[in-house]
Amino acid sequence: MTAVIYVDAQAVHPVINGEWHRLAGALEPEQAITTLCGIADTATFMPLSERRSHTIPRQCDHCDAIYRRDHGIPPRQDRLGRR
Repeated sequence: MTAVIYVDAQAVHPVINGEWHRLAGALEPEQAITTLCGIADTATFMPLSERRSHTIPRQCDHCDAIYRRDHGIPPRQDRLGRR
């Protein structure tokens, strides 16, 4: 028997070099992933409790800009009133 874990890839934000990114495709253990900003790396899994032991990740500005553009969301600086 195999245990199946259903994951919404859009809700997964891999952390690479201290920045969290958005996935551009599917998520499979030990498989290569590609982020919206074009970084490719191998997926590994860790408990959520380990996330902050390696500093709190910050959001990738490039992934955020691409995600906002693709979903019709104004750029962050426009939403905050900074133009």
